[in-house]
Amino acid sequence: MPRARINEMKYHGYERLYLLELKESNSKVWAYGLEHDNYVESGFEIMEKTIEKECDFSIEWVNKIKVASFDDDEIIQGKLGSSHTVCNVTISKVIDLDLFEFFSERLGTVVVELENDVDFLEVESKVSFTGNLRVDFI
Repeated sequence: MPRARINEMKYHGYERLYLLELKESNSKVWAYGLEHDNYVESGFEIMEKTIEKECDFSIEWVNKIKVASFDDDEIIQGKLGSSHTVCNVTISKVIDLDLFEFFSERLGTVVVELENDVDFLEVESKVSFTGNLRVDFI
């Protein structure tokens, strides 16, 4: 599992939006998360002390997915300060009609949860979709 340093955190209620610096790939991603046991009013914090954690990534709220043709897998976050993520990836494991996994050098094994069932998911299929990157800290 990838390790990341939390650089920034925005919070509202139980929801969090993190700017994570991924240690192994020396890159940064925005990911949202939930802290069910810690309700906090809205705010923003630049982390002064180093908080480094193991991360488990998933992509949620995917409502459109299509089979695609591309040479290299890619994960793009084009909106600064947003967990909105565009993916062109190769499926590594099909779990259900609305759930599959892919592997990313930066993020490790990523679970993708679709809003609707689809019947065309197959291992080694190349797919394109948009969703929100979520992190759970281990």
